[in-house]
Amino acid sequence: MARTLADHEIRKLLGRVIQHADEKLLNPNGIELRLGHSVRFLSTGEMKKIPDGGFIQVQPGETALIASLEKIDFSKPTVQQYFPKCMIQGWLTPTTTMVREGQMQAATKIDAGFTGQLNWGFRNSSYNDFTLGQGESIVKLTLELLEDDELPELEYGRRANDRYQNTEGILISARRIPVDISKDRLIRSSFDKLDTKKQLREAGYPFNAIGSDLVQLHEKFEIVSGEVRALTEKIDSETKSIVKKLDETKTWVAEHFELLFTKKFIAIVAALVAIISVLYAALGFLQGWGLSQPSLAIIALGIGMVALTAMGILLRRSH
Repeated sequence: MARTLADHEIRKLLGRVIQHADEKLLNPNGIELRLGHSVRFLSTGEMKKIPDGGFIQVQPGETALIASLEKIDFSKPTVQQYFPKCMIQGWLTPTTTMVREGQMQAATKIDAGFTGQLNWGFRNSSYNDFTLGQGESIVKLTLELLEDDELPELEYGRRANDRYQNTEGILISARRIPVDISKDRLIRSSFDKLDTKKQLREAGYPFNAIGSDLVQLHEKFEIVSGEVRALTEKIDSETKSIVKKLDETKTWVAEHFELLFTKKFIAIVAALVAIISVLYAALGFLQGWGLSQPSLAIIALGIGMVALTAMGILLRRSH
């Protein structure tokens, strides 16, 4: 059976199997590893260097991929200098301090034969920015000694798909997905159809409180929306009514203006006829037509009187 190494056994490995380690960070069955000089923010894909004494700040919900300050050499020649005919594998687990501050990390394994700096990710699941200093402990390494038939036939680094051997800094995921996958080959859940408000209510504090507030806000919004919709419909109805009345008034004014214009035009023509007729009759009488040609003067006078009468009638009706 593989056995877990104790602190006094791990101490002998410092400097060769675990390089750049701090003996003060030994614990009963492992050693704490520290933040190195590289970070990659998965949300933006940004790769950044961390200077000595520098800090990284991870926002709520953000995931960061970091490199260890220490370097691991689990190769067979190196390990067997200390444990003949044996090999070592390791387990990485988050420190309780990281867990207490809401940092989510998954445990992972270091295969026998691996060499290089370690990369691992963590997600800030707290509600505040999380600040981590370069050289600060963030993960525990527990070592297991493999003996006899526990030794692998091919240790890490000797297989074709061992793509992270001799890692320096951060080595991004070597997984490759085709960019032109057809939709009929993609199997997805109906996650996007789930009720998001229900999900928030079932997610626990503070999301359930947020979900309840959103539901109440939605209900109030529906009430206000209904009132706004009713008000909008009333405004539209009143607007149409006013526009209709304006159109009717415009039509009435146009018709009456045309009629009024016609009556006044006839009245003006009648006035002109009356004036001309009366003047003609007066001229006839003055020139003696009244004695020699009385009929023309009388006819002209009659026409003038009729025209004046018609003009008077039209002007009275136009008011």
